[in-house]
Amino acid sequence: MAITRSIRNKLFVLLMLMGAIPLIVISVFSAITLAGELEDNAEKSGVLKNSIVSQFITDLCEKNFQVLRSLAINPTIIEYLQTPQVKNFSKVKNLLYDTNTIFHDGNLTALTGKDAEQLIRTDNKPLVNIKDRKHFLEAMHGKIYISDVIVSRSTGEQIVVLEVPVKDRLNYVIGMVQRNLNLSVLQELLTQYDTNENSIIVIDRNGKTIAHSDTEYFRFVNESESDGRYKYIVEKIKDFSGILRLKVDGKDALVSYSINWKTDWIILTVQQYDQILDHVYIRIFQTILIGAIILIMILSASHFLSVKATRPIEKITNATDKIVSGKSDIDKIDLETDDEFGQIAAAFNKIRSARDAYQMEAELDTLTKLYNKTTTENIGKIKLKTFSDTKDNDTIMAFYIIDLDHFKEANDTYGHQFGDKVLLEFSRNLRKKFRPNDCIGRFGGDEFVVIIDNLPDIDIIKRKARDINRVARELEIDGTPAKITASVGIAIIPNDGTDYETVFKAADEALYYVKANGRDGFYFKGAEGID
Repeated sequence: MAITRSIRNKLFVLLMLMGAIPLIVISVFSAITLAGELEDNAEKSGVLKNSIVSQFITDLCEKNFQVLRSLAINPTIIEYLQTPQVKNFSKVKNLLYDTNTIFHDGNLTALTGKDAEQLIRTDNKPLVNIKDRKHFLEAMHGKIYISDVIVSRSTGEQIVVLEVPVKDRLNYVIGMVQRNLNLSVLQELLTQYDTNENSIIVIDRNGKTIAHSDTEYFRFVNESESDGRYKYIVEKIKDFSGILRLKVDGKDALVSYSINWKTDWIILTVQQYDQILDHVYIRIFQTILIGAIILIMILSASHFLSVKATRPIEKITNATDKIVSGKSDIDKIDLETDDEFGQIAAAFNKIRSARDAYQMEAELDTLTKLYNKTTTENIGKIKLKTFSDTKDNDTIMAFYIIDLDHFKEANDTYGHQFGDKVLLEFSRNLRKKFRPNDCIGRFGGDEFVVIIDNLPDIDIIKRKARDINRVARELEIDGTPAKITASVGIAIIPNDGTDYETVFKAADEALYYVKANGRDGFYFKGAEGID
């Protein structure tokens, strides 16, 4: 059929979109977030590498300081600094040489007097005066100090100096011991971590390069006293560790940094953004390829599901057409399924079975526009039969008969127009208290019937009865209280029966009980008096 084919095509498109749109969204979202994920990975990798390098620097400095501290408290060195004598020179020199052999790193150990003149050097280079060096001044103030990168006056190489003051018994500084580090061992460590994707750089407090994982670059800066190209990075650092996004060597980069607590040197792990984007492009291509395969699978599945889903619709549509045409030879719809289509087919079969017996008149009450008596009865019978035919039914139904108290007096006192307004207003307010699928009808005069199904318990039935009483009590016509009440008789299904006549009789008897006991309330069998 044309309708079924149209639904099938629409369903196919819908299923395809339901699969394709999330796939496209996920692909786009993945592409957008991938750069962020790679940044996070770069950050974690940078933090790890920085931590390894920082710990190495700390261990290296601590090892040197331990040796220098032991020299600084050696009595032979203290005595020599206080009274330099030629006979003690060899002892002190041998002590420095012996201590220096611990390291096997080619770096020198030196002894300097408080006048800034070097007294002994283990590298046999010329002795120099270091009075204008910051590390000397810091040591003279009693501080253990690590210098920034400086150029050695004896060798011309870039070095850092570790300085430990030597003090006399009165705690006055009388000289100092130092080690000059060329940091080749640190350079070797960084070279091990050098990759095409990132570089590791160690700079001092002034942004001068101490070591660089790129050996070619380090060789260049080692020959240049003016290197300070990373000073701008130092100016941007606010915390002991973190992430910066800036240009490094002219390229946009992600920089993980951390400050070594022992030296105040800054360790940088630099990853250029073009490297990150290369990974993004590769991942996007992979996502598109996988997405295309999945999309083909979605199209096939959508076609299969749309065909399968619309077959029951064809059967239901054909049977419905026969009902509309008034045909009586309507076969039972047989669907071997427990889903919603199966439920629709079951409901249709119930309607088909009851159609001849319960032809509902589609007529409304002319005044209130509620169901008239005939329609209400037919709806009630259908609801009751549906209730009876439903297996494992754990719900209940309620059948209300409502009679307006004092309506005749109001009608006689204020006229029929007033009475009509009372009926109209009561009907309008009554409809607001119930669900759209509940049956609300007028039986004639001031008598109404309400039938509601699929209720979980009696408490709801009581609450709805109180709502009916309240609607009547609070009724006003053009601002004037109508001064009427409502008596409500209720039958509970299945407690009071399941066929229409029995249920109606039970509700009518309950209404009589309310009328006989003061009106303006409700009652059903099992209730304690009237409400």
